[in-house]
Amino acid sequence: MEIDRRIEGWLKEAIEKERPIELISFFEELPVRVKVKPLSMEKGFIQWESHPKLKLAVSDFGRIYTHFLDPAYGKKRILAADVTYHSDSMIESTKFKPFDEPRFSREFPRVTVSEKLPVKLLVNSGKDKKTIYKVRDISENGIGFVSSKGEFFLNQKINLEVELPFGSFQAEGEVRSIEPLENKEKVGVKFLNLNNRFRNLLHRYVVERQREVLDRIRLLSE
Repeated sequence: MEIDRRIEGWLKEAIEKERPIELISFFEELPVRVKVKPLSMEKGFIQWESHPKLKLAVSDFGRIYTHFLDPAYGKKRILAADVTYHSDSMIESTKFKPFDEPRFSREFPRVTVSEKLPVKLLVNSGKDKKTIYKVRDISENGIGFVSSKGEFFLNQKINLEVELPFGSFQAEGEVRSIEPLENKEKVGVKFLNLNNRFRNLLHRYVVERQREVLDRIRLLSE
């Protein structure tokens, strides 16, 4: 494909000129951006300089992204590659391919939850029955949690109770995504019609959790 040749030519030039390229990965849903040099490209793989922060992120996420100014496309494309090996001396990935990654178009930043900053979710199943679900991530816009297969369906409206470390609220939500997760499913729900007080609670949680993740990145990548 023509796009593959343009990407390959761009990478070969960066290798020859020892020009760093910004790579992006994610650690606990927080983007990690690092400029490193591509070292070589052969047999469908690219070798990169290693970097402590990048190594930490790819060990958690397993994929890297970059922005490529495609002259034929007229604007930047998001490219993605899977990481196949990482160490203190080198990171290896597959070749880059154009990729539509929703993480780069999120309206609000999303964070995973932690033991230090736990989030409790109850879903009202009717007849005063409430079920607790394990929360994976949260933003000012929605929440992701783990359920058994087939419990929820796309566009389903559900009633939620969310308990944060410094406050709780009730809200209506709409199921926007369902993804396989081992033998379960990860359900993504968008909050509907939240008032400013509840949004402020969520914003505070996201900021506190981002601070916690950044502290971990600094500590673990030293």
